Amino acid sequence: MLTVTQETLSGAGKVIAVHENYRSRAEKRGGVDPENPSYFLKPPSSLSLSGGMLERPAGYEQLRLGGEVALVIGTEARRVSPAEAWRHVAYVTAANNLSLGELSEADKGSNLRANGGDGFTPLGHFLLDANRVDPEQLELRTWVNGTLVQDDSTAGLLFPFARILAELSQLMTLLPGDIILTGTPSGTSLVVPGDVIEVSVVDPTSGESTGRLQTTVTSGTVPPATF
Repeated sequence: MLTVTQETLSGAGKVIAVHENYRSRAEKRGGVDPENPSYFLKPPSSLSLSGGMLERPAGYEQLRLGGEVALVIGTEARRVSPAEAWRHVAYVTAANNLSLGELSEADKGSNLRANGGDGFTPLGHFLLDANRVDPEQLELRTWVNGTLVQDDSTAGLLFPFARILAELSQLMTLLPGDIILTGTPSGTSLVVPGDVIEVSVVDPTSGESTGRLQTTVTSGTVPPATF
């Protein structure tokens, strides 16, 4: 089975994330489902490997985890239909879409600084062949220090992967290596230095698993700029 390597990260182009895409999280945040998906970009410099350290910058306390299913594009997709979309996905893996709550409001939905810090998008551990999994039945789980905090399935998505891929491809070409983060379910929580976060994606039909994507939170030592 292939693993996410530094070469995988170096080959990434666009990193696109969905704001809200799980019914469980929409219900937790007020119960109003969005009519359409909305998106934001994360810089490729936010990508990191399993087993690494993630610095919570000094001066910030609201570092929040977000376990997600990540899709890695394998072939160019431009103006594809939902029926055609999945054939353009090469791999599925686990992701952690980390964010700093103190910057969310200032970013006004762009999430550029809140979610774009160095290392704020760990990926891995294994890459699952997209042809061997059922995208509508993937199980997503997240643990903090061994305690399960997120447990959901892509059966609970508001917008299926095919819809997301097809919609994005109408205005932009999805290229090999592009990474699509498909949303996080309820159970996102704050993490602190010393915490170990693990995220796993499992296909229950085939039994294939990404293994546990592991990230350890550390404490930043560089004080925030006064300006």
